[in-house]
Order: sequence, then C-alpha cells, then structure tokens
Amino acid sequence: MKTACFFHYFGPGRISIARYAPRHMRDFRTYKRLAPAQDMLKMDYKRYKVRYQAILEPLDPQQVWDDLHALVAPHEPVLLCWEHPPLTGENWCHRTMVAQWFQHELGHQVTEVERRAGS
Repeated sequence: MKTACFFHYFGPGRISIARYAPRHMRDFRTYKRLAPAQDMLKMDYKRYKVRYQAILEPLDPQQVWDDLHALVAPHEPVLLCWEHPPLTGENWCHRTMVAQWFQHELGHQVTEVERRAGS
C-alpha cells in the first residue's frame, strides 16, 4: 500500500480517502471510513490529529487493510487525498496519519508514491 496526492498519481489502485475528490477525477474507488469530518478541514494540526485518532480508534486496522486491498484487487492500494507533497510539519495531511496507524497497529510500512520529474 502507498499514499499519494490526487494530482500526482494516476495509475492503478487509486482509492480516495478524502471527504470528496476533485470533480474531474475518474478511475478511483472511495473508502469513506478514513475520510475526515467536514468540520476538521480547517483545524490546526494538533486539534485535527486528536479528532482523526478518534475516527481511527473504533476501526479494526486489519479489516481496513483487507478492505482496501479487496477494493482494488489485484492492484496495490494507493490512498489519495488533496495535499501536495512535500509533506512537512507545516504541510500535513491525514493520509500520513493513516500510514502511521498501519505501521503502529500492523507493522506495515506505507510510503508516499515518489513523484516523477516533471509531474
């Protein structure tokens, strides 16, 4: 499994975990259980992280992992949201929180898709 920005990855296995996707985007699946709540979209990182952890807490990480893989089989899942890389302390997103959750809960490393030159 990997993560990416909607605007930087157009290959197979695309899964939106955002509240909504760009209108012109096609060829992706959606997994709303990992989407943030509407009121979270303008929160600072500290408050957002607490709220997003509350979204993840009731979920079974193995079931989510399995659901995501089944949703795009036989392709590798690539979890998409809006934030453009590079992801930093100032430019963060919930897809990195999901990646950290899978690492912590299941020991699976989920990395960001590398951008190709010119993209």
